[in-house]
Amino acid sequence: MLLAGCAEDPSGPDEAGCASLVDRTWGDATIESATALEAEDELEVTGSEVKISDLPELCRVQGVATPTAESRIAFEVWLPSDWDGRIHMVGNGGYSSAMNFGLMADLVRGGSAAVATDTGHEGDDLSFGAENIEARNDWGHRAVHESIVAAKHIVEEHYARSAEYSYFSGCSTGGHQGLMEAQRYPDDFDGVIAGAPGNNRTNLNLGFLWQYLSNHERDGGDETILDSSDLEKINQAVVARYDDRDGVEDGVISDPSDLRFDPDLLEEEGVSLSDRQISALESMYQGPKHQRTGDVIYPGWPVGSEWLETEAGSAGWDGYWADPALPSQPSRVDFFRSWVFDDPEWDWWEFDWSADVDEVHTVMGPVVDATDPDLSAFQSSGGKLLMFTGWQDPVVSATDVLGYYDEVVGASGSLESAQDFARLFMVPGMGHCGGGPGATLFSSSTQGAEGIQDDADHNLIRALEAWVEDGTVPETLVATRPGPDSDSFTRTLCPHPQTAKYIPGGDQARAESFECVDEQG
Repeated sequence: MLLAGCAEDPSGPDEAGCASLVDRTWGDATIESATALEAEDELEVTGSEVKISDLPELCRVQGVATPTAESRIAFEVWLPSDWDGRIHMVGNGGYSSAMNFGLMADLVRGGSAAVATDTGHEGDDLSFGAENIEARNDWGHRAVHESIVAAKHIVEEHYARSAEYSYFSGCSTGGHQGLMEAQRYPDDFDGVIAGAPGNNRTNLNLGFLWQYLSNHERDGGDETILDSSDLEKINQAVVARYDDRDGVEDGVISDPSDLRFDPDLLEEEGVSLSDRQISALESMYQGPKHQRTGDVIYPGWPVGSEWLETEAGSAGWDGYWADPALPSQPSRVDFFRSWVFDDPEWDWWEFDWSADVDEVHTVMGPVVDATDPDLSAFQSSGGKLLMFTGWQDPVVSATDVLGYYDEVVGASGSLESAQDFARLFMVPGMGHCGGGPGATLFSSSTQGAEGIQDDADHNLIRALEAWVEDGTVPETLVATRPGPDSDSFTRTLCPHPQTAKYIPGGDQARAESFECVDEQG
């Protein structure tokens, strides 16, 4: 739809107006290039052979922000000629500098100005922060803020009016960025989508370390106690046992939040494990605890999240307990080696789950953690927050996401108060940000637009826009299963703490045969 004041008959690309943005500065930001693109021009992505096609007429702006002498935050702003009055920023993944040009293209095709940042570095490992504390700050919280502030100035200059609404959407690190914005910079965005957020970053990395130590022997190199095939058998066993909790058998556990590891169940389902394997599994389900206080550092991953099959192949805990490039060492080892302890000889086997945990929190917590549940400033500014995560996510524990949202409810005073501005959708059978055996397509702004019906019932960004702009509260969502049967297999997603329950007699493949209820199956 066109917002008030938008031209219905836009002119073609304004090459002079676009080029006039070059060398403009706003605060810490400087525009380095601005290129007018004709409709249907192909855009080649720097550093790859990927080309973006089917673009509308737009002005592609590339700039850099330097809030400190050690900072260099690159960002892009795409300005479509036929603008709908919205500005929408997309998030990043992992520690990567890659901007998601595919999602930006989807946004400008729909009429929104699109924004992305490289988070202040190049590459996808943690070496950028080894000797540059400011680069860690840029990645941790500053890059998104600097980029959207600059983008708003650019939009106003280019269109001669301000954006009517500003949005952010991201998953994983992008979800982390969204929550960081809501906490630290509550006036930057009117609406935020935060999927599978790695916002509890220091403890997430401690969780990965715990999994590695739990599933490896000290002198065993890259040999594991449990491997991917073990995780697959374990997952198939628990899914078979708990599949029908929502009233149907569809290869998915609807809500495993109350499930606990039961080794007898595995035996009953024909899965035989050694005592050492059972011990490793119990440890990983439990998660690490602070040795001195006994407090949970990072909750274990839920029963049912051990393994899953996606369109891209199998995925599971084994993808994150070790460094894929060097399986004999833990995942994210440079976070500890370089960012926390500044020790190239750091030995993970000597990690102290008391004093060293405290040091991790002290050194990096203020930089990268986005765990403050008090979102009252964001709420007061009129902001709306939509969170989602998959119950079968092997990367970010769904239990941790759920725990953060419950803290938001507590800080807000009641569930009713929290749901006035923040809602969480738990997705059965979904892995990390998408994929898996469940119905997992519902967000064009984080997953891409292909296969998603573009309305507020089926598309999370449309639901957010309707909530922010019209006051229409997203009571439910409809997700579809990717693949050939996407039109015939749908599921209702419910805002936590509700879960979807089958209505007897209905078509088991259709969302309308499920209702949101307060009790679990």
